[in-house]
Amino acid sequence: MIEGDPCLRTLFLAKAIWEELDEETWNDPQLGVRYGQLEADFDRYVTGDTIPIGMDPYGKGDGAFMARIDPPHLGIWTIRSVAPKPAIRVFGAFCEPDLFVGLITRVRRDLGGPGSREWANAREDAIQRWDNLFPGHTRLTGGSLDDFFLQKAIIV
Repeated sequence: MIEGDPCLRTLFLAKAIWEELDEETWNDPQLGVRYGQLEADFDRYVTGDTIPIGMDPYGKGDGAFMARIDPPHLGIWTIRSVAPKPAIRVFGAFCEPDLFVGLITRVRRDLGGPGSREWANAREDAIQRWDNLFPGHTRLTGGSLDDFFLQKAIIV
């Protein structure tokens, strides 16, 4: 038996995201490479790698691995899987520090520019899915990095 990496953070994914990762649904072999990298990004989160975080939805560095979505008080975040192209955003929210729930994915090029209707629609879709999965439970919100991450996260 080969011992794996420790899990230092928790990531739950909605069924729809798991279905996207299923190789039987891919109609393009390049999707295998792309979704393989997305899975590696998920591993990066759970194994406790240092995570660059964009706390300001419009003022984050290009290297941000996760970022808050405007407006921050709604508690919606994205995991930013940027390579290889096309970039993918996994919209979700925190239940508690270091426990993230991925709810939906979107290809970045389909989201338009900052503040676009497409971003708002994706945010609202993620909120609706949260409310359907966790009725009566609020998403974690806060103003500091420590509200969301217990260790190994930096603001970029």
